Amino acid sequence: MSIYRCVPMADKMAIVVFSGSVDRLLGMSILASSAAAMDWEVDIFLQLWGVYAFKKDVMKENMNFSEFEELKDAVVKRIQELNFPMWYDILKQGKETGNIHIYACSTAAKAWNVTKDDLEMVDDLMEAGEFIEKVRDAKLSFFI
Repeated sequence: MSIYRCVPMADKMAIVVFSGSVDRLLGMSILASSAAAMDWEVDIFLQLWGVYAFKKDVMKENMNFSEFEELKDAVVKRIQELNFPMWYDILKQGKETGNIHIYACSTAAKAWNVTKDDLEMVDDLMEAGEFIEKVRDAKLSFFI
């Protein structure tokens, strides 16, 4: 009888966030927080506009939508009527599980002239290759 026990690897999700639009960030935060609630490890990599959207001076002011800009006011009104939380509140709640880790692309951070301290909820800066290595065993991957 072996004294070693096989411990299964936790399920892992990788999300690359290139967009900084509210509609896509909302979708990302729902996916990430749902997976975290299901005890999945979630690694998020912010690229160009994703890094911009996580800037402390931008996050709560950003109301840019990627599509159907003419419907933005109606969508925002309906979200408010439903008391639906904003994308960053959903993501913060998901991060409280300890299963969500957010990394900003170091090159994009340089492009925006920001440091980790200028960004909300970001755990660290890293290069794209580092992120790829980190998530190579992810069961699910998304590019948003």
